[in-house]
Amino acid sequence: MNLNSKEGTAGLTALLTIAIVIAVNFLVGGLGFLNGRFDVTEDRLYTLSQGTRNILDRLNPDEPVTIRYYVTTEDRVMPPMLKTHSRTVQDLILEFQKAAKGKVILEKMAPNPNTEDEDKAREDDIQGVPVNTDGDNVYLGLAIQCAKQKEVLPFLNPNEETALEYNVARAIQKVSKEKKTVVGVMSSMPIIGSPMFPFQRQQGQQPWVLIQRLRMDYEVREVQMSATSIDSDVSVLVVVHPADITEQAEYAIDQYLMKGGQVVALVDPQCLVAQRVYSGQQNPMTGQPGGVVNPTSDLPNLFKAWGVTYNKADIVADVNYRTQLMGRQTPVALRLPSEALNKQERITADLQSLLFMMSGTLDVVAKDGISATVLAASSEASELIDNTTAEKLLREPVSNFNASGKKQTLAVMLKGKFKTAFPGGKPKAPAEAKPEGGGAQDDASAPKTSATPAAAAPAPAAEPKKEDAKPAEPAKPTDGTILESQNAEGVVVVFADADMMYDAFTVQQDPMTGGLVAVDGNLPMFLNTVEILSGGGDLLQVRSRASTRRPFAKMDELRENVEKKFRPSLTQKQAEMDKIAADMGPLRVKNGQLVDPAQIKKLQELMDKQAQIKREIREIKKDQNKDIDFTQNIITLLNVFGVPLLVVAVGLTLAIRRRAATAAI
Repeated sequence: MNLNSKEGTAGLTALLTIAIVIAVNFLVGGLGFLNGRFDVTEDRLYTLSQGTRNILDRLNPDEPVTIRYYVTTEDRVMPPMLKTHSRTVQDLILEFQKAAKGKVILEKMAPNPNTEDEDKAREDDIQGVPVNTDGDNVYLGLAIQCAKQKEVLPFLNPNEETALEYNVARAIQKVSKEKKTVVGVMSSMPIIGSPMFPFQRQQGQQPWVLIQRLRMDYEVREVQMSATSIDSDVSVLVVVHPADITEQAEYAIDQYLMKGGQVVALVDPQCLVAQRVYSGQQNPMTGQPGGVVNPTSDLPNLFKAWGVTYNKADIVADVNYRTQLMGRQTPVALRLPSEALNKQERITADLQSLLFMMSGTLDVVAKDGISATVLAASSEASELIDNTTAEKLLREPVSNFNASGKKQTLAVMLKGKFKTAFPGGKPKAPAEAKPEGGGAQDDASAPKTSATPAAAAPAPAAEPKKEDAKPAEPAKPTDGTILESQNAEGVVVVFADADMMYDAFTVQQDPMTGGLVAVDGNLPMFLNTVEILSGGGDLLQVRSRASTRRPFAKMDELRENVEKKFRPSLTQKQAEMDKIAADMGPLRVKNGQLVDPAQIKKLQELMDKQAQIKREIREIKKDQNKDIDFTQNIITLLNVFGVPLLVVAVGLTLAIRRRAATAAI
């Protein structure tokens, strides 16, 4: 080849270009050199959060964290989806390594079938996933170790990609800590599980998933419903459905808060889990049927002291945020979209949705020294209904709904300096209470009262002058009751629903691995809350990315507007149907025969009228569905064609302006 010719020069240029491309690919892809990324996602899902950087900054340089990354590299067995995901994992842990500045050591292993690295993966408890009948497994997991502490992420599920940074950061934080934070759990339901009783052949109950997740990061300690005090080393107390709570237990929570504790409380006006899962279960100790868990829970004394009004007879129904429960759409099951959540508070800022089941409502009148912040609320297309009506809506469609035009508060956070709910001191236990009608005359040690009749009683002392009268101050208790928070940093978070943390409403089984993955934001939100209250917060922004679901709330709102237009007509027709049914009742007989011709004629007229109204109802529903379909089609067309047309319009406008400017020159 003549290098001086045009053909030779072109060939040399092509070879040099290919060599440069190969070199750049090797440096960037293989070695990670200059492997930078520009994150343009709305929530910056692929950029290390400040919390992650804080965790890495606090690592001890004398005890670096080692990340052993196990990924099968043999194309013969590695599925393309996992291979793509493995690149995302590698990019992320490279970001961890860079941000740690030498305090994180990365070791990459290739556990291909029948290799030494595969044996190491098994030793590190990395999960192998079978891919063929030859017994080959693929691996994609992390072992994170610092000194003797080790955490394993056995399989990195592609479906949990947005939770990847949290999982890695959590594991790094966990292995670098020497002692776990203590979280107390109080509940009238066995949410922390129950042991096995082999002699009664009873299998123990598994703890709720939220307890399992808490145990990954904290020491979880059960607090009995009969507790009279809370251990001082408990950093956060979680109270879930405190049905039939005693004043003594409320006093224990109160004094725990006064001493600087933090409280998360979930109450419920109609707890489906208590009612349908735990009530009437067999007692594993005796083999006999168990008791009934009260479906209603409250913290009456504490709420009063905190300025919270909670009516345990009211349930929130919302036609905008309704979702499915028990196989049908119902307004008492609410899926709150992002706009229904407080975007200024870290607990809910990055969540996309929350699920509430037959939730109550909270009204807050802030007390002196306490600030109240709403975390989640219904839409204005909501109303408060009683338990009976709510149960009916689980089985029947909405027929008569009157929106209040007011948002109902479903979750609230209180901060500040709290005052005790028991200014008179520790309440007496029920056994210590005086019998009704009792008094000093029933107490043998009490001073004897005079039997002088009221008429002969000495005249009462003269009342003091008004200017000398002063309001009597309540006597300070002498039993050690703390009357005010020891600091002004107390935090209480209250949710008006307890069902929302049950497994069925927080996780679902992944079809690929059989593991559990979070749905909606309930579980991340709960973990956020505990993280903040326990004095952490570094993992907060990462954890909130676990849920990326975005409900189409605008479509639900438009649907409600259409239904609202047709609802009066449907309600009227339904009332006519009910009246006809009531009129037909007396005309029917058990054997289905009528003797009186007038009755037969009347019944036939009513049946014909009933059939006519049914046809009218069908026509109204057809028109309603047409309007709904038309609205959906308009939204779809705007989404599909609106943006391209806007781009074309902007382009034409710029072209016309440029041409006009050129012509002017």
